[in-house]
Amino acid sequence: MDSVLGPVLPGKYDAEHWSLLWTGFDVVLLAVLGYAGWAAWFRRQILATTSIVAGTLLLCDAWFDIITSIGNSDEWLSLLTGFGIEIPLAVSFLCLYRHIILKTLEAYICVWKMVRRLTAFEMPDLVSVSTRREGALPNRTSFAPPIESRWAVPHAATMNLDLPGNARTAVGR
Repeated sequence: MDSVLGPVLPGKYDAEHWSLLWTGFDVVLLAVLGYAGWAAWFRRQILATTSIVAGTLLLCDAWFDIITSIGNSDEWLSLLTGFGIEIPLAVSFLCLYRHIILKTLEAYICVWKMVRRLTAFEMPDLVSVSTRREGALPNRTSFAPPIESRWAVPHAATMNLDLPGNARTAVGR
């Protein structure tokens, strides 16, 4: 990239709106950091996306501060704030993003496995079960599959139904 842009860019360029550029960038950075703080305080999932934005903005701020201060009197201050505050904070935001995504994927996989286990068994028809058991709905406090002898609900494949569109009727017995 430097071999393409390096020769055509001027060695020095005076920007008329330099202070507006940096003030605007710092306002956006502070707004993103404030939003990240709010999302962290209220434990919102948007913190993952906000942490990527905050980390990227902090890296850009450190890069421009360090590069534009080389050879100036405030070079040591830019190096100190860049390497001492902005880059470590950016890395912590990117690590926070990774942590949130890994925990979210872990929870998703756990729920997915639980749903797969539950759908592997036929769930009883609670309406017909409740009418057979004196109007009381069964107390299901765990995710254990129902016991067929307790519920006495036959599996659909073993039922002898002669309804239109039934697979057993269409194939024949």
